[in-house]
Amino acid sequence: MLLRVCGKTSSAPLLAFSLLAASLLSTSLLPVLLTALPASAGTGMTTVDATAATVPSLAVSLTAITPTVAVPKAPITISGSARNTGLVAITSPVARAFLGQSSLTSRQAVSDWAGKTGERPMAEVARAALGKTLAPGAVTTFVLTVPAAAISHRDSFGVLPLRIEVVGSTVDGQRKVAQVPTFLPTLSAIKAYEPISVAWLVPLTLDPDPALHGMDSPARNTAWARAIGPGSRLEDLVTATEDANVTWAIDPAILGPRQPSPAVVSRAGPTPAPGNPKLLTPGAGTTADPVTAATTALTARLKASASRHILWSLPYADPDLSAILPIAPGDPVMAALTSHPSTLDTAVGPARTDIAWPVDTELTPRSEARLRRAFTARGLAAVVTPASALPGQNGSSGASRRSRTGLPLLAYDETLSRTVGQTSSRTTGALTIQRFLADSMALLGERPGTRNRSVLIAEPRTFAADPAVLRSLFAAVAKAPWLTPTTTDQLLTASRKAPREAPGAAGSTLTTAPTVSASDSAQSAPASSPLTRESLGAMPRTLANITGVGSTLLDGVPFISRWTDAQTQLLSSRWRGHPDGIAAIDDATKAAVRTITRSVRVAPSSVNFFADRGVVQVTVVNDLAVPIHNVRLTLNPAQPRLRIEEQPGPLKIGAKSRTNVKVPVTSIAAGLVRIEADLTTPNGTTLGENASVAVRVQPPSSWIYWGLGALAGLVLVLGTYRSLRRGSTRGSRPDAQELPLNDRVLND
Repeated sequence: MLLRVCGKTSSAPLLAFSLLAASLLSTSLLPVLLTALPASAGTGMTTVDATAATVPSLAVSLTAITPTVAVPKAPITISGSARNTGLVAITSPVARAFLGQSSLTSRQAVSDWAGKTGERPMAEVARAALGKTLAPGAVTTFVLTVPAAAISHRDSFGVLPLRIEVVGSTVDGQRKVAQVPTFLPTLSAIKAYEPISVAWLVPLTLDPDPALHGMDSPARNTAWARAIGPGSRLEDLVTATEDANVTWAIDPAILGPRQPSPAVVSRAGPTPAPGNPKLLTPGAGTTADPVTAATTALTARLKASASRHILWSLPYADPDLSAILPIAPGDPVMAALTSHPSTLDTAVGPARTDIAWPVDTELTPRSEARLRRAFTARGLAAVVTPASALPGQNGSSGASRRSRTGLPLLAYDETLSRTVGQTSSRTTGALTIQRFLADSMALLGERPGTRNRSVLIAEPRTFAADPAVLRSLFAAVAKAPWLTPTTTDQLLTASRKAPREAPGAAGSTLTTAPTVSASDSAQSAPASSPLTRESLGAMPRTLANITGVGSTLLDGVPFISRWTDAQTQLLSSRWRGHPDGIAAIDDATKAAVRTITRSVRVAPSSVNFFADRGVVQVTVVNDLAVPIHNVRLTLNPAQPRLRIEEQPGPLKIGAKSRTNVKVPVTSIAAGLVRIEADLTTPNGTTLGENASVAVRVQPPSSWIYWGLGALAGLVLVLGTYRSLRRGSTRGSRPDAQELPLNDRVLND
């Protein structure tokens, strides 16, 4: 149809109308086409887009893949479940399995498929109907059997992409799809590879809970039960690994805070009142830590399993070496931690103390030198480091490396370690196991003919594992013929013989680690350290205050040991990502110290002093419910009108009482003198608030002495005169006669 405008034919409106009609037609037919395409897949080959998002109204999860590795003539059984998470019923649900026919040839390809970012030609190899209807909120299980003939074994080994899908429809015809990508490692009858040795390193450390530290209280007892008791992350981790060939890197702090020396305890008297860090109860004697029962049970369990493990002892409290050493080289607190003898030898079993495991660090000659200085007392045998932190690669030693300066290194594989870290979820346990096997087989494929290759799996300090999942992973790895067990000691022996690293770019390592998504990288990378130069610089003063106020308590041993230990815990690696924990411990420590310093004080007073020499009385008050001693009182006159002849000695004051201190003074001149009264501990820590004693000085002048002397002489003269006068009035008169008694009385 043509439109004639002003006598001319115009084709532009016709073209616009045609494009609009085509657009509307394609929009209406596109959903029909998209719905029809998957339905016609059948059992033949098809291209499946693994990036399709899972529809929220339907979810699928895997329970197990048995066996985990496909071998010739053996079918594969896949079990799982589907859940209707929507509000309407799903009709005719079907579970299907799709298997790729070509292997994933690199670790990057494995990572891409796991992240649903890859496209692969796949064939449907199994199907199972899940009933007529799946009601809202209902869960149904399924079992898919992949026939042996559907699995390709043309390569000696390979990783086939596997995809499990559940599809169904709603009553209004909407198609619902839920899918999950996983892997099927395969082996042929011909072995054409050299296996990789695998070693495991698991840290046993405390959780970042500030309630674990400080004086006895119900909250502290609960925190320790939560950290190491039944159902705790640490208890689950011990359960999952106690029968496995893993190295335990143990922070001695999990066995409870360090106890004071026997010499100090033997002099102890009263003990802290449970539940009140501010008050102490005299006369009870030093008692055991209330958390001892929990720590004793954990110690016994570790000791019973110690013979099956290599034990490493981390420095007490697992200090954050990567953060502290660069900003506080030679820090005395850090030096005390790294040089302190480990308590594990006697409590659990022989443990190595000469291996450093910083949370994160890029190994450079400078950082190695710092670590060597920090471990001077213990000696530094090796450093655990991520493989990506190494500057270059040489040889084929894998986990056993040696730095440019000759320091033995144990380099762990971050990708495999990150996969093991996902064993905390039982619902994704089967996926985690298949991912680990697939990635390790892809690692094997990089150099299948290289002998003596090794890999180290090292978990983060926050590692939380479901015991059942982690034990299943260990069992699957034990059955994988391309992975053979080794130990960290064997890796360390090999690292001493490894060639030194050549200078090169960081990340050029022996194996090609796959790139990871930003979210995965954020989850695996350690958080930044909350420790700063300012916080480390304030710690010595805080420790001095703790020691100072504790030394004035009649039994300050518990106070000093608990709060000193709390300050030590601030240096721990566990506070990465938890700066509030450090702030909570600091606030609690300062509050405990402040409570004592404010409870011992000088009572303000006003005194009149009318003498050349004498004493001034000062009252010191103790509001604590425990006696104190070794309190120093120092008086400093603000003007030279009054001189302190001798400062008082150490004071001892009873509980909830006060004492009057007499201080010898000499007056120099008249006037009002304010004396500043300072209370301090033996190490100079200030007690109480600023207080002063007002003394009104009025020393006597010389004329007072002359006047008093004259007055005394006058009194003497008058007394003598009176005595003489009385003697001359009666007995000396000659005409005096004896009078009758009555007359004498009357005359008198």
